[in-house]
Amino acid sequence: MLCISSARLAVLGSLLCLRLLWPTSGYGALLAYEPFNYPAGIPLVGRTNGTGFSSGWEPGGYNSSLHRLFRTKSGTLRYAGLAVEGTTHVSAEAAPGQGIAGLGRLLATDLAVPNTTCYLSFLHRPDAEEEFASIVVGTGEVNELAIGKSASTGQYYIAHRGGAGRVLSGVQAIVGRTRFIVVKMEFRQGPDRFTLYVDPMPGKPEPSNGFVKNDLDLEHVNMIFLYSRAAWSVDEIRVGTTWADVTPALPKIDPPK
Repeated sequence: MLCISSARLAVLGSLLCLRLLWPTSGYGALLAYEPFNYPAGIPLVGRTNGTGFSSGWEPGGYNSSLHRLFRTKSGTLRYAGLAVEGTTHVSAEAAPGQGIAGLGRLLATDLAVPNTTCYLSFLHRPDAEEEFASIVVGTGEVNELAIGKSASTGQYYIAHRGGAGRVLSGVQAIVGRTRFIVVKMEFRQGPDRFTLYVDPMPGKPEPSNGFVKNDLDLEHVNMIFLYSRAAWSVDEIRVGTTWADVTPALPKIDPPK
């Protein structure tokens, strides 16, 4: 008769749970993944799906006070060739008055380790022309990195949260058009180096050129924020250690013989 100790059973059970929770589409060594795969029509605040996080989505973001403007909607955002999961995405209403909408989620890992590199990617769609719509990484205070649509130019950009040191991509945000955004984050002793790519090809090698920002030193990056005044939609947030981790292509399907 086969005998298995209770300790070994516990280990096997933990490994099985991790296997069930981790995406099974071959995305590689992701540090965090949020496909926004929730029932449609509910507020995002308090939701806990995805992997690589230590909390659910919670009120957060510098000076933000509007936390229930982010809701799930039917249908995933699509970008040609990019692998996606689930049947919903997240959409935010425009913030009324001078308010800022914000939600944050705590990562299981602080990304800002000197002499390391990681990548962030997401799908971004403006749903109106006015105001800014960004993903922010940092801690919720002091220096942070913002990536998204500029309020003043309408272009995709990378900057200090608040707009200082802004680097414009020259790529205009178009209402209703989904863009694929990737940021390479190289953490160094002193100012870090961040490279923005707009609409790279999924499944292909990292491009040789992007839009570089190297005047920001992030001491900690342990949170990701949705941060906006615009009406916009977001989907498929990935954080990984390689370009391939965050730019997975749809699997090829062989034609019938």
